[in-house]
Amino acid sequence: DLAEAPVEKVRCHLHRKPNKNCKICQRVSEQTSKAAEGAQKAAASSQPAAENSTGSGRPQFNCNAMLRDQILKSSYFKSLLKINTTEDLAEEITNFVDSIDVYQPSSPTSPSVFFCCVFRLHTMEPSDNDLQLLLDHPHSICARCVALLYIRFVERPEKLWSAFEEYVLDDMSFAVMGGALPGPLPNTVGEYVESLLIKEKYFGTPLPRLPVAVKRKLEEKLAPLPQYRKRSQANRRILNQFREKGTPVEICREGAWLRGVVMAVEGSVPSRLKLGVMLDADKSEVLAHLGKVILRDGGGGGAGSDSDSTRNRRRSGRSRSRSHGRRRGASPDWSRWKGKSDDRLVKELREQVREDAVCSSGKDYARKPIGFMSGLALKRDVGTASTRLREEETYAPRQVEHRRQMTEEEEAERRKEMRDREIQDQEKRQLMQQLYEKYGSTHNAAKPQQQTQPTVLPGEQEPEVLRLG
Repeated sequence: DLAEAPVEKVRCHLHRKPNKNCKICQRVSEQTSKAAEGAQKAAASSQPAAENSTGSGRPQFNCNAMLRDQILKSSYFKSLLKINTTEDLAEEITNFVDSIDVYQPSSPTSPSVFFCCVFRLHTMEPSDNDLQLLLDHPHSICARCVALLYIRFVERPEKLWSAFEEYVLDDMSFAVMGGALPGPLPNTVGEYVESLLIKEKYFGTPLPRLPVAVKRKLEEKLAPLPQYRKRSQANRRILNQFREKGTPVEICREGAWLRGVVMAVEGSVPSRLKLGVMLDADKSEVLAHLGKVILRDGGGGGAGSDSDSTRNRRRSGRSRSRSHGRRRGASPDWSRWKGKSDDRLVKELREQVREDAVCSSGKDYARKPIGFMSGLALKRDVGTASTRLREEETYAPRQVEHRRQMTEEEEAERRKEMRDREIQDQEKRQLMQQLYEKYGSTHNAAKPQQQTQPTVLPGEQEPEVLRLG
């Protein structure tokens, strides 16, 4: 506070510029130098304290301010404040989250239930054990996505790969959600994690920016992942061969293929199967993901990569290979083929990223905002807590109208009125019939020779008749 306070500048009242021969100017210069030294010492002492407080403080949720305000004003997020444990939050996600979008499908300004749960996880300040409970949730894929997206928003860029490395080859499928998600979707959790690392936006919402150096390192790690996924699917079909102890294999570690034998299959997480392999070089036992392992024949190694096969073809000329690896006219046997080299895959990935940045396809533009009146008629995705809160805010007692039963006297009076009305209607019809018969031209023209006596209606006077002769 002392360093930040403004210091009043002391000047000599005789000279505008300091004069070496003036005692007042000398005194002012000494005071100024002492004040500057004190400010430097205070700043140097406060810097370590600020670094310690920043390192030990709560991680920041690096989303834009508008989205943060929309979440804090959401009625559903206010209802989530009653949840204080990770187990209850996981249950809420399992019961009510059915999409992984940032906003609700029908509103560009209302945060979705999914993203409200992500921000609620941030406000709970979860420990490593709490976060691991969501990351390895056995039933809800949305609960796992909540934890993964939370890590993407709060973790520092240089630590992202160490946090996500375990999940980039996860085979848990999004098909369990029944296709309720909008837009192009990843097939597995591993592809979802890869999109968080390589893309700059999440459903149109900007993700925290990654430095160029960190991004290039991530591209080197992410480039071989499609090959690993194909190899993992192929190895799952012949998993019984890997269950036999002593099966000769080769594993990929940091781009190099090492020989070894299988010791056991580690399947604590069904979506991330691993093999315990004892290396031939130093007899050490390591764990390798199923997608990074290939079978090799008892006497030699597995099928080589593209660069190896090209070199062999040049050497052998027109000789045909009987290897179990890549076959002409068919897809390669991924359980024995090493695939393309890492350098080639990194080059292809960077070209694809560059092409997507220039000529992107799909819905990258902003959605058209919905009017206020139209938004009132849209269905909202809310949970039980939010529904209860809305009922409390908009509750109005319903007024039930009870129809009073009529007594016997009232029923008899009603019947009498109906009878009188019918009699009046009948008399009126008879009167109209008589008027028609009297003045109707058709009836009189049919009988001209007959002289009929004029009909005297009740209440009328008889017509006066004048007789001549």
